[in-house]
Amino acid sequence: MNENLTFGFIGLGLIGGSIAKALRKTYPDCHILAYDINKEATSLAKEEGTVNTALSEINEEFSACDYLFLCAPVSFNDENLLKVKQYLSQDCLLTDVGSVKTDIHRHIEALGLNRQFIGGHPMAGNHNSGFKYARANLFKGAPMVIVPADFDDILLLDRVKTLLAPAAFGRISVTTA
Repeated sequence: MNENLTFGFIGLGLIGGSIAKALRKTYPDCHILAYDINKEATSLAKEEGTVNTALSEINEEFSACDYLFLCAPVSFNDENLLKVKQYLSQDCLLTDVGSVKTDIHRHIEALGLNRQFIGGHPMAGNHNSGFKYARANLFKGAPMVIVPADFDDILLLDRVKTLLAPAAFGRISVTTA
């Protein structure tokens, strides 16, 4: 994977922050931008060098993303998708980390984003929450479930598996919503 990629995060808590840290460790020259309603999270992420650009709102800066992670609580996915859709490049791979997939897949389909979305659910975490507890090795050896909208798009499946490689998941399973 090219190190000059841009990764975006909407939500930068334990899960999003850990993915961002894993990407930063593997691709030190990549550009990471993030939005979170918790400004302390994005400030800390920028201060420690995980994030290059801390955003105060979902805006046109997300148009530069090669990959975008939806890491806010699932109850915010519909709202966040509506805001970011207008800025997404058609080449941007969009994924999420929520445990519930049926609703987001319905919303993705309604917005016409099936071609660029693969749902995801990392099977890891800990009893703490928030960016300050995020760590690059949180997912090492843990299972990951991916839920594509289109099982026939082998290139998209390969792209998401490559994207997830820095997190060092132990096993990646593909399933339906």
